Amino acid sequence: MNLNLDKLRTLRLTTEKLDSSLSIETSKLLDESYLKSYLVSLQHHIGAANIKVAASIFIKRYAFLSVIYLYTITTCNKRLNISFENVSLETKDSDELWLPFFYFHHLDVQNLEGNREDWRESSIESLFKEHLSPILNILSNVSKVSKLVLWENIAVYIFWLYETVLLEEEISRNVVKRAEEDFHFILSCTSSKLFGEYSENPLARYYKKELGIRSRKRITCCYSHLTNSGKYCTTCPHIKN
Repeated sequence: MNLNLDKLRTLRLTTEKLDSSLSIETSKLLDESYLKSYLVSLQHHIGAANIKVAASIFIKRYAFLSVIYLYTITTCNKRLNISFENVSLETKDSDELWLPFFYFHHLDVQNLEGNREDWRESSIESLFKEHLSPILNILSNVSKVSKLVLWENIAVYIFWLYETVLLEEEISRNVVKRAEEDFHFILSCTSSKLFGEYSENPLARYYKKELGIRSRKRITCCYSHLTNSGKYCTTCPHIKN
């Protein structure tokens, strides 16, 4: 398998199940009534002002599944099984900030086979169109939170992965080149069909390369200040320069 589990654990992968009222099999997220009751429980746990805030914070945390998945694709040329039946969200009741981990029932991978561009395309489609997009759709329906907020909550962590995490590691030139190519592909106009029913790439609108990740402001607010933390993100559009 040759996965760097120590590194993936820093990106919120776990190899143990945790006993918590907020631990959940991701397949249950597709049940609208169950998801609504889950968001209400999360709302109380993090002190969110309403269910819309809880939904935003939920997907902000859930975005780390994409970080784990894309890190493995880019650095190892391996694709994790992120089917809903294979992944669960694990958390601790004592964690007031609610920073959940991802548990894979079968931590198996699909190795790169054949043409990498074709393999990468199907891998990206598996993440966004087949996994994240259905969750965003039902979250938006249940909570009335804007998909613009939800997609940006995912975007900021993907930008962080490719502009910070991978650049700070001692990786080979081949991996650096692959990271640049993968990041460019994820943001390209031609990949919009890999995200679901979108005519435009839902991540690209948030990316301003010339600003750099340290000075790039969010376009939408994630509502984190409307939880127990009471804090705005450092890149919140409500904060003036």
